[in-house]
Amino acid sequence: NKINSANTVLDYDFNTADLDDSLLKIPVNETDFDFMLKSIEADVEPKFIENEQELLGSWVYITRLVVKNKPSFYSVRKVSDSWSTKKVNGFANALFSNNVLVDIKDENVFRIDGKVDFFSYNEQVFIANKVNFESALNFRVGMEKNRDQVVLEFKKQDLFVDADEVKNLVGSNLKRLRKLSQVKNSGYYRDPLYLAQLKVVSENEGWDIKYNDDGKLHVSEQSIELVLKVLNNDRLKSMINQEGFDVDVKHKIG
Repeated sequence: NKINSANTVLDYDFNTADLDDSLLKIPVNETDFDFMLKSIEADVEPKFIENEQELLGSWVYITRLVVKNKPSFYSVRKVSDSWSTKKVNGFANALFSNNVLVDIKDENVFRIDGKVDFFSYNEQVFIANKVNFESALNFRVGMEKNRDQVVLEFKKQDLFVDADEVKNLVGSNLKRLRKLSQVKNSGYYRDPLYLAQLKVVSENEGWDIKYNDDGKLHVSEQSIELVLKVLNNDRLKSMINQEGFDVDVKHKIG
């Protein structure tokens, strides 16, 4: 069980290394789960499903634990392909009969397993399965919104020769969307000193990053991923032996 074995909680990042025995956390108000919680908590009386057809098309199921004088605890599991109105083998098999789930073997059944993809408590979301978390909350759409927002900022800053080309090159490519969302979150592109130093270092090191005569960045299919990396400060040098590295995940010291 991932929750039982977890001994570390890391801040959520769009690019994350293998979690192993770690959980990720993110404030609930930075996710669409916030809207789901408000919808659930707005219902004084829970709504009961009256027939199996209402379950078809569901993409998650949510468990709510209520303790008096404490925030509610919610656990979420993304619906798998095995969730259907067909007979399945799993943790729990149940039949809808007179609005009650009844254990049965040979009828239409629903499968509920014992795993949790993420859970929420006290305004925080803790993530055990990042892939399912992002899929359940449709993070791609959120990253596409980030793309559009940061491109607008690029235009206001006059940072690129053609900021729309960044949007075109990133498109719906998940790897590039993740990196651009990291760029937005880190905000280095808002720091004029960082941008000035980036230009100096890029020219001194011979990086394949092009500027026009006005100091605006050119971007192309060949350079887009490098440009996104350096805008997120992901080209680093070892203090020990001066080796350089391109990284996807990093944690500040201290």
